[in-house]
Amino acid sequence: MADIITPQKKGRRKVQSTRIDFTPMVDLGFILITFFIYTTTIARPGAMEIKMPSNDSMGHRTVFAEESTITLLPVKGHKVAWYYGTLKSNDQLKTQSVDEVNDCLFKMKKRVAALPLSLSPDAHKLHVLIKPNDDCSYEDVVHLLDDMSIVGVTFYALVDITPEEKQMVNAMK
Repeated sequence: MADIITPQKKGRRKVQSTRIDFTPMVDLGFILITFFIYTTTIARPGAMEIKMPSNDSMGHRTVFAEESTITLLPVKGHKVAWYYGTLKSNDQLKTQSVDEVNDCLFKMKKRVAALPLSLSPDAHKLHVLIKPNDDCSYEDVVHLLDDMSIVGVTFYALVDITPEEKQMVNAMK
């Protein structure tokens, strides 16, 4: 218990000291703290799962259907160079800002879903290869990975950029 003692004044009248009991207030404080601890969920850090293409010593390699594959090459200046299928010439390489890649992925997803039924079921799902260039920013790569979850792309991978692609991207600047 806690007491508050006030000094008495000199004179005829005797003033009683005020006594306040703080025990119920302390109990209420602990009850509130306990309630908030039990009702609050602690956010656990989550990591995004990235499946890398296999290239083991046995010669097993991941194969992508050319009709349903798009390659994204993030470059300097928050830009992304991209192409469908296999890169054969500079004319295939298109460039747009990182923020506009979402629209491109949605269009490609619709295009892949409309492929002929004679193709395999995996060919009807969009495959995205992200090949960061040496001069791209980490922020752009994270933005592209976020776009994969926004668009709903289930098959995507971070892959090393080839020397041919690097040469074409540098020639494009």
